[in-house]
Amino acid sequence: MSHYVQGYPVEVIANRQFTVSTMNSNMPGRSANNSTPASQAWLAANEAIYVPIFFTDPCIVYRVGVGAGGTAGGNFDIGLYDMAGTKLQSTGTQVRTLSAFNQVDWTDLTVFPGWYYAALSADSTANYSGVAPAAGLCEAAGVCKQATAFTLPATATLTRTDRALIPGIVFTVRSIAV
Repeated sequence: MSHYVQGYPVEVIANRQFTVSTMNSNMPGRSANNSTPASQAWLAANEAIYVPIFFTDPCIVYRVGVGAGGTAGGNFDIGLYDMAGTKLQSTGTQVRTLSAFNQVDWTDLTVFPGWYYAALSADSTANYSGVAPAAGLCEAAGVCKQATAFTLPATATLTRTDRALIPGIVFTVRSIAV
């Protein structure tokens, strides 16, 4: 007895769209704190936070975003770095819209399975969506920081964090056929 298996054209599989986020349950940053993401004050103006993020499939990142809280003002820069701290791409300065999910389209960036750093830098202490785990858990999860890093630098100076904030950075991707 044979079973019928539905076939899908390659075009359907190759154009699957989804998101990869620092808030996904399988990410080290999220596993450091199981609470629901909420509006969190950015800890210091011009500081960058780098969160380890894993891409399971080859894909094209075409949009990035972060949620913003209800405090007025400020600008942000979202980027993606390799594990050596080299910037692959960033949005550059973006005006923050309060109480909204701030999305930015960027040039298609092909990434392959593996670990990267999702980066967010802000020029004020305005609120962003994220979680605030107990002290030490961010460092244990591999989160790093860098002072005076607005806009995001070409090469990150990754230092141990003493911060208790993991921002909710979202990468919208589409899969690619390999």
